[in-house]
Amino acid sequence: MKNTKSKKSPTILIIAAASFVMLLTATIALFLSVEDFSRLFSVSNFTCVGDVYFHDGSTRYAAVKNSDGLISVDYVNPESNNYIKNLRVDVKYSGYGVGLIRVRVAEEWSRTSEGIKTVLPNTVNMPYTIASPYGASTGNQKKWFDNRDSDQCFYYATPVYSSSGTAVTIPLITDFDADEIDLGAISSSSALNIAVEVDAVQVNRYPQFWGINALPWANALSGINEGIAA
Repeated sequence: MKNTKSKKSPTILIIAAASFVMLLTATIALFLSVEDFSRLFSVSNFTCVGDVYFHDGSTRYAAVKNSDGLISVDYVNPESNNYIKNLRVDVKYSGYGVGLIRVRVAEEWSRTSEGIKTVLPNTVNMPYTIASPYGASTGNQKKWFDNRDSDQCFYYATPVYSSSGTAVTIPLITDFDADEIDLGAISSSSALNIAVEVDAVQVNRYPQFWGINALPWANALSGINEGIAA
C-alpha cells in the first residue's frame, strides 16, 4: 500500500515573503523621509542675499539689470548715477544656522556694432575697495578673502551665524580705486556690465555645492564659527 504524502501549499510562504518585503520597503521609506526632512530643515535655518546698488555719498541709486541680467556700469562719466566708483555690494545674512559665504563678481566688457554684440577678453581683476580685506595672518577671519584669480569669488573667511537671528549687513565693495587702472585707455565705445552672485552653504556642504575640496584661505577651519552682531 502506497503512502501518500501531502504537499504543503506555497501560498503561506509567498504571503510571508511579500509581507516581509512590504515591511522592509516601508521601513526604508520611513528612514529616507526622516533623513530628507532633517536635511531640508537644517538648510532652511539661514538666509543670505546680496544687495547691489550705487551711492554717490549722498544718494542711493538702484542697480538696474539689462536684458542679459547684467548690471550696467559707467566707467567714463563721474556724474553718472551708475559710475563705477559709486558701486556698492553688501551681503545680508540672517538666521541661527552656520553658513559659509562667497560672492562672485564678474565683469563683461563688450562692444556693439550694427546690432551685434562682441564680448571682449578680460584678464584684469578690477581694483574694488573691499570693506574688510583678509589680512596677512593665516586662519579664520571675519574678513573677505580675494580668490578671484581662481574662481572670480570673494570668500568671507570664517563660518558665521547671526547671533541675534535678525538680518545683518556685511559690506563687501565700498569704493573703486581708479588710480590702480587706466580706464582712460579703454575705448569709450566699450560697455561694462557686471554680474554679482551671492552664495551661502552649510558649513559641511561646501565640497558638494562649491566643487572645492578645501576652503581657499590659509589654515581654514570649517569647524570653528563666529557670530555676527546685528
